[in-house]
Amino acid sequence: MEENKTRFQRFKENPLGWMFTGDLFFLTLNSIFLMMVIIAIFSIFSSIFSSNLEDPEGKALVINPYGPIVEQVASASDPLDFLLVGGQPTELYVGDLLEVLEVASKDERVKDLVLRLDNISGTGQAVLYDVGVALKKVKDSGKRIIAIGDDYSESGYYLASFADEIIMNTEGWILIDGFGRSKMYYKSFLDKLKISFNIFRVGTFKSAVEPYLRDDMSEAAKEANLAYLDVLWSSWVDIVSENRSLTPNGIQYLVDNTDKLVKKSGKGTAEAFFQYGMVDKLLSRIEQREYLLELFGESESGDSFNQISGGSYFQLLQSEKDAKDSENRIAVVVARGTIVDGEQPPGLIGGDSTSRIIKDAHEDENVKAIVLRVDSGGGGVFASEIIRQELIKAKEKGIKVVASMSNVAASGGYWISANADEIWASHNTITGSIGIFGMIPSVEKSLDHVGIHTDGVSTGKLDADFDPTKSLDPMLANIIQAEIEYGYDQFISLVSESRGIDKKQVDKIAQGRVWAGKTALELGLVDKLGNLKDAIDRAAELAEIDNFRTYYPAEELDWKQELLSSIFSISGGIIPKSFKENFLVKKSLKALSEMESFNDPKGIYVRCEDC
Repeated sequence: MEENKTRFQRFKENPLGWMFTGDLFFLTLNSIFLMMVIIAIFSIFSSIFSSNLEDPEGKALVINPYGPIVEQVASASDPLDFLLVGGQPTELYVGDLLEVLEVASKDERVKDLVLRLDNISGTGQAVLYDVGVALKKVKDSGKRIIAIGDDYSESGYYLASFADEIIMNTEGWILIDGFGRSKMYYKSFLDKLKISFNIFRVGTFKSAVEPYLRDDMSEAAKEANLAYLDVLWSSWVDIVSENRSLTPNGIQYLVDNTDKLVKKSGKGTAEAFFQYGMVDKLLSRIEQREYLLELFGESESGDSFNQISGGSYFQLLQSEKDAKDSENRIAVVVARGTIVDGEQPPGLIGGDSTSRIIKDAHEDENVKAIVLRVDSGGGGVFASEIIRQELIKAKEKGIKVVASMSNVAASGGYWISANADEIWASHNTITGSIGIFGMIPSVEKSLDHVGIHTDGVSTGKLDADFDPTKSLDPMLANIIQAEIEYGYDQFISLVSESRGIDKKQVDKIAQGRVWAGKTALELGLVDKLGNLKDAIDRAAELAEIDNFRTYYPAEELDWKQELLSSIFSISGGIIPKSFKENFLVKKSLKALSEMESFNDPKGIYVRCEDC
């Protein structure tokens, strides 16, 4: 049996064991992999023993993220997935960035910030809002901020707008088209394949299952999506227009008439945005380098302008920290990603792993409060409930629990937050989506079409083996629908009890509908608007402690995961960029990875697909 496995299968099961296979092709791959291992080990030990800390005096502090800014950095990709698509983009933990900006606003050694924001597409709006607040504090302290880059996405431009000066490449562009939501719909495709999707749901606006039932977005889904997108977009427009001394109507006109403005400029996109007041200077890369050299002088090595990177500055800050003596601790448990049953790595919320982190926290006698930082559109009901129960256990011990919502805390993300002593959200948080659904696919029609049939006998009337080659037993379908209806009632009941809202009123604002943070506050779904620091301060206040230490308990990677992570971070160039960035490839792989997250034991989900 072992001999029949492909080498790729054996590699996936044991990444290091395949080094000893014999043929020439795999020998070549073995050599490459071994070399990457050696380099990774060397880089790990180099970082451990390196203690050279830079002095920021007289240098520009450069903030240059190489990927989206996130609440929790995801773990390494699956090795085989990495070989196929080159891994995930580097992510920057927002907590580290906010610490850098907070200290820089008060640090007399730092006079100037340079923002390079070419690579932060995919950063959530709530995270952008928090970083924007921190940048404003830096600017208000009298320090100069310069944004410079080849081009700007909506995320990049939002942060760039806080700068005193925005510089863009002469051949650059700004991509601003408003906020939207779209998804692929499969009904006709499934009909052609004769695949049956047995769908169970409760909630008028619970649109997660629509792609399997329709070929387009329903009017109810469009209404709900536009309602919260309008709030988020208004927030983006208001802040950018204020920062750039434009009007909200002026920004909207730009978005809706970019083609006319570009044509009118006669000199391309960059010139059009410059004329409109969105950028202050158009400079080529060479001119950008010369401009920064003129402003800040030459570095000691002579290969760039005088600067210190955000990473180097962060290392310096850690070395300068004074340890707090207080034994009181506030545990910040980050719940980012899809809620999935079992043990899961960072970047996913595991029912077992996340609940164990919470358990470890409430069993620590020094922990006086837990802040649950949620950035999730939900997932399986069972895993969500396991996490919620552990938080209730913490409360029973007298530990205060505050839920702090980031970009998204919807459906299962709201389920795990509902019983907190207080819920805090950002103005730009997407929350709600209080609804429930189930999906069970079957392929009996496909098999019948090619002449394959399934038949048999049973001693009982109920057929509950979930065999995809057979049509779903009507009796089983009734059981599942009853479970779905019970789950929805359970959901709105826990919201009603925890939030002190009449159950009928909860039902009206539930139905799977998504709300923006500001609207959720008005509806009573959250208590306050604020960021993570606000939530931590409030948790300390509720726990009646003045002095405390904040820590972030998390699943630790074992040495093999650390090694693979290091290898993948240095080898992203192996796979052609054109393949990694292919639209259909990315869409297909995303769909496949999402299918793996549908692992609830009962097949019942509290998940927001429009978040």
